[in-house]
Amino acid sequence: MSRYRWISPTKCLETMDFFSHIKSKSYQESEKLLFDAVASGAIKGMLNNEVVPKAHIGIYLSLYSQDKGNPQGNVLPPDLALCYDDLCAVFDRPSIDNRKRGRPKREHSGWTEDRKLAFEMHKMMQKGKARSAAHAARIFVEAGLVSGAGTPESRAKRLERTFRKHYSS
Repeated sequence: MSRYRWISPTKCLETMDFFSHIKSKSYQESEKLLFDAVASGAIKGMLNNEVVPKAHIGIYLSLYSQDKGNPQGNVLPPDLALCYDDLCAVFDRPSIDNRKRGRPKREHSGWTEDRKLAFEMHKMMQKGKARSAAHAARIFVEAGLVSGAGTPESRAKRLERTFRKHYSS
């Protein structure tokens, strides 16, 4: 046996009524959804205390439907036990898939405050109040105008990099 909870296909169909986006479906539609999920391997099946591999489950179901003369081919055998955890994972989802896809967005895509301070550094250097970009950055860090985490040196270096990116030739 395994650590999963196994239930019969008829019990699965009874519990599917509790899933929100399947409530409105008929019994035949629910039966077809369950059969397709089992045939694709999304829901594990157990036969004679052995888990049926994904590659074999489709063949077993087609052989069962041929043996019973079932033209629809969407009736699950009663001796096949299905994994309840997989049933919940497949059918107990919101009807709209709202998972985020793609590359994650950068958190600090602009550091707009740093760009404003870089402009002020540029003005300070033009007026002669600062000898260099590093000196101007240290002045702003000591004044407490540079936000963010890190040591004062790292914030000054970050501000200096921003300045060099936008104002150096």
